[in-house]
Amino acid sequence: VKAVQVGGPLGAYFPRALFDTPFDYEAFAAKDGLIGHAGIVVFDDSADMLKQARFAMEFCSIESCGKCTPCRIGSTRGVEVLDRLAQNIEPEKQIALVTDLCNTMKFGSLCALGGFTPYPVMSALNHFPDDFRPTPVSEAAE
Repeated sequence: VKAVQVGGPLGAYFPRALFDTPFDYEAFAAKDGLIGHAGIVVFDDSADMLKQARFAMEFCSIESCGKCTPCRIGSTRGVEVLDRLAQNIEPEKQIALVTDLCNTMKFGSLCALGGFTPYPVMSALNHFPDDFRPTPVSEAAE
């Protein structure tokens, strides 16, 4: 098991090191997580957490009502930033951008959709940083 996501599609990803977190609101909040509707999804070792972070941003961009800019534009830009990160285009810059974008969405969105989207994105980035680094390209055998 690589990660567990609690609270639906906008819940944080918890790595093995956090599996002993008590299942209560305060304990999860202290670990930058949320219980939400208490749904639990388990991800095996093959899960690509960069793709999961992108999924959260894409989910938000599709579901956004469009009323507030952080959610409407932030999630769309978040998908673009994570796509550039996946393509290894200035990775340090993209990580800084997505971190800033998540901060803006978390504190500037009018509803929970935009405000909670940063949870899966930032938890994936913070707990699974290797998934956000470029994969070495091996040369084909002749």
